[in-house]
Amino acid sequence: MRCVRNAEVGRWCETGLLTASAQKLGEGASVISQFCWGSRERLAALNPESQRSTAPQFWLCGGNGELLPIRQRLIVDGPGHVEPILLDDVCVGYKYEDADADYAWLSGVLPSDPSRTRKEQTFSVFERLEKALIQIGMSFSNVVRTWFYLDSLLEWYGEFNQVRDAFFHSRHVYDGVVPASTGIGSSNYFGTALTAGALAVRSKRPGVVTYKALPSPLQCPALQYGSSFSRAVELVNPSYRTVLVSGTASLEPSGETAFIGDIERQTDATMRAVEAILHSRQMDWQDTTRGILYLKHAEYLPVWKKWERDHLPAGLPISVVMADVCRDNFLVELELDAVKETEESDHAVSS
Repeated sequence: MRCVRNAEVGRWCETGLLTASAQKLGEGASVISQFCWGSRERLAALNPESQRSTAPQFWLCGGNGELLPIRQRLIVDGPGHVEPILLDDVCVGYKYEDADADYAWLSGVLPSDPSRTRKEQTFSVFERLEKALIQIGMSFSNVVRTWFYLDSLLEWYGEFNQVRDAFFHSRHVYDGVVPASTGIGSSNYFGTALTAGALAVRSKRPGVVTYKALPSPLQCPALQYGSSFSRAVELVNPSYRTVLVSGTASLEPSGETAFIGDIERQTDATMRAVEAILHSRQMDWQDTTRGILYLKHAEYLPVWKKWERDHLPAGLPISVVMADVCRDNFLVELELDAVKETEESDHAVSS
């Protein structure tokens, strides 16, 4: 566990198995976002309905239950004010602040009417993400990272992209920084076509906290083949730099899938692509603060474990789940956050 700290406000990710009770937090700490991933039966035992008014979280039940259920919690502590963000009396996120910026983490945002078409539900989710941000004085121009979990994604990912493109055009997102993103195939406990989340950042003073899209040295821009996200986004404040790497898979520079049907080579290509983004910003695997690895089939887990043993430092906070990726011939995908101190800071990141 690595803690990012700025002006006495700390943020870290806690990973572990999905059990009936999570580890208790210390005084002054708050869970601002949470991923719960397991079978529908396992999620039901945690009674998601009873937690909707107080806990912003994804309740995801993709896969066939062969992999262990996981929980990831994003936690903040310190004197920064933490404020819940509500939509229709449901807690969909938290706003918190440090000396330099306000941050909003939104999780598990659902469409207003699950009986509508997939396209209509998608547009509703974008509107509700925006509505949550407007409540706290932000807009979609402040969004640096998004997550989208689509039920039966492979059947309608093109439709989803059409709605996202139209929304981004209407909100002039392409005039600024296009967010980093993850788009994964997974059902959710509430049975909607999709569920979504976002990270938004607003600097308290001009130029103090900045962010920019990063290219992938080994892959073409996703916008080149019609998918509206940046390969990564870098967030810079006076204490540390954060690189938010989008969901990354085995892709040729042309945009075609590489190593079709070969899980070993797809795993290596995926990890090398992420590594190249980190190296481009003078970071490496040891700077990882959070990650999720998505496997199309549970039997691929030994391949990942071998790559992890052979190439990565021990104990990185990377959770593994089973889910479809946005192309049927993608077998593995990794999303990852990494943090490194800025040159003028001495104590921004601790283990």
